[in-house]
Amino acid sequence: MTLDVRPLDPSTAPEQLLADYHAMRAAVAAADSPEDPPLTYESAIGRLRTPPVGDGPCRFWVGHLDGRLAGSVRVALPEEANSGIVNVEVHVHPELRRRGVGTELLRSAMPAILDARRDTVLGLGMKPDSAGARWVDGLGFEVTHSTVMQVLLIARTPAQLWDVPAPAGYRLECWTGATPERLIDSYAAARQAIQDAPLGGTSYRATVWTPAQVRATDRELADAGAEQRVAIAVDEATDRVVGVHVIHNYPHRRESGFIYDTSVLAAHRGHGLGRAMKAAMMRWLADERPDLERILTTTATTNTHMIGINHALGYHSARTMNWVETPTARLAENWPTLGD
Repeated sequence: MTLDVRPLDPSTAPEQLLADYHAMRAAVAAADSPEDPPLTYESAIGRLRTPPVGDGPCRFWVGHLDGRLAGSVRVALPEEANSGIVNVEVHVHPELRRRGVGTELLRSAMPAILDARRDTVLGLGMKPDSAGARWVDGLGFEVTHSTVMQVLLIARTPAQLWDVPAPAGYRLECWTGATPERLIDSYAAARQAIQDAPLGGTSYRATVWTPAQVRATDRELADAGAEQRVAIAVDEATDRVVGVHVIHNYPHRRESGFIYDTSVLAAHRGHGLGRAMKAAMMRWLADERPDLERILTTTATTNTHMIGINHALGYHSARTMNWVETPTARLAENWPTLGD
């Protein structure tokens, strides 16, 4: 097999190449996640051009087999708390698997992975019984964390599930876009409570939230044309933010909202603030965003409390996903003969 692997620049790639890329990714999504809606061109190409917040600089390659786009590889270099990690994402058309395409794509990306001089390579989250899971196991990747993806289909969910008042002693506030200056200090502190979320044994680390980081993320979202909606819980006694619920909506996925964070300061847990904030968000979205079809969130499989809250609000569990990783040095030992 001779795979022709070349860089892909999403901003300058010819239209036919982008159409072929979408066709490949749509086939992958249909085979690996048939429970999801079909992957649109806008979504596939939009994610190439506008990576999610926190992914950092990204590079892409595509591989052609006998003139057909067979697969792709993406290398992302997150920054700040995850500056020791390389995120690698490999996709292969389901009709062309088990021919060494994925391995050849990874081999082609290895110089960029090694040049980054980072200690750990993280793979794409995948179903435990998937073809990808078996492939990365053979490459020496290990499962370090497990999450459940939950989905709320707005039109099919009884709105009364969101009739959840603020607990006594607290009030709820919402906004779109940049964080109000009057709240930024306590807001950053409340977001920092996400550090308590279970992450298993993964090398990935949650964002360290400071006022400066909040502002940087606000700017990054604005530059990407993404909408940020925030619901907070405020302690009436201190007038400080003690709980945060954040949803992002990207221009290429207008129909889907993605929960980015839900966190409550330890001293204020046990009062139902998480459920109240999420319910307030849904009432707000149902009123202002009738074009929104679904909300997606991922939660550690061990976080049964949050999974239960989501179920109470109308979410269903779509699939379990494993996070995998390997030391960069382990891959380097096998390169350039990787997969031979």
